[in-house]
Amino acid sequence: MSRLLEFILGSILITVFTVAFLFFSAIHYILRAGGVSDCTWYASAQTWIDANSDGQVDPGESPLGDVKIHVNDTHAEFASVSWPAITDQNGTVQLNVSIPGCTDTVFEISVDIPEGYRITTRPRLAVQPELWESVGAHVYYFGFAPDR
Repeated sequence: MSRLLEFILGSILITVFTVAFLFFSAIHYILRAGGVSDCTWYASAQTWIDANSDGQVDPGESPLGDVKIHVNDTHAEFASVSWPAITDQNGTVQLNVSIPGCTDTVFEISVDIPEGYRITTRPRLAVQPELWESVGAHVYYFGFAPDR
């Protein structure tokens, strides 16, 4: 009788643990499903004083800090991407954008033109999925010449 009781109790325990394992595995999968396939796009923006207004960074041209850079989702698929960043004293800012579900989102980098300057490069740059999906960080340049 004691062996039969041990067998029944052991079977019940194994069944309870199996059901609990399956239940908590399903809950774990459901809760993590949204974050498993997210992507992150890494880039930086560089702002500088374009002394000769040619739209290219030349030796001797100084960085321009305290410039506001915006990253916006052009298709409004995920509103959490719209945010500004400000360049440091070296005219650089790091951009790290989480892309939920790794969707083929097109977003745009734009710049606020500082007072007393005019822009010498394009003020808005589109970032296509093939750019953020590729390996390596990209640098986006914005040049400014003093207003005259």
